[in-house]
Amino acid sequence: MRLTKALRTDQENIARFVSVLGGGTVALSNSKLPRPEFFIRAHNFIKEYIEEGFFKKEEFLVSVLEDGGFPADSGPIGALRNDQKKSHDAAESMLHAAKQWQAGDEAARSETGWGTSEFTSTIRQHLERLKSLILPLIEQTISVDEEHIIGEAIHSMAFEGGLKDGAGKYIKLIEELEDQLSDWK
Repeated sequence: MRLTKALRTDQENIARFVSVLGGGTVALSNSKLPRPEFFIRAHNFIKEYIEEGFFKKEEFLVSVLEDGGFPADSGPIGALRNDQKKSHDAAESMLHAAKQWQAGDEAARSETGWGTSEFTSTIRQHLERLKSLILPLIEQTISVDEEHIIGEAIHSMAFEGGLKDGAGKYIKLIEELEDQLSDWK
């Protein structure tokens, strides 16, 4: 299985999630209807699906790049890890602000929007970097047979986190967030 195919479903799910989360950010700035629970629930997707699932799959890619001679702290690996850290920090900021907002701090509403916006822009950039830089570099670094082996390993990975039970739970969460967002329009 090609690496691009092994990661495609995750990337599509993440892109769909980022789209609905971005819509939540827009609604937050244009309406009084959005509630902090939307952003708190969205953080579950980020933590379990992206950080504990997708980013762990990316560690296979990092190991391939390291084996290909790329430095662990700079270049494409450094960029990948910087994106992961920046998106994690933005998601934690969003969660913290949403919990403060939920507790009655109305000023935290705008901080929730900022954290959300920072997360969505970072993860969009990350997905684009993966598609346009990381995967082509890997394809140049390894043989087609090795790519198929790594692709199969990534495709069949089971995690201790939420993905061990499959993506269905997260697809349902995205659908629920989409429904909630449509109520705000």
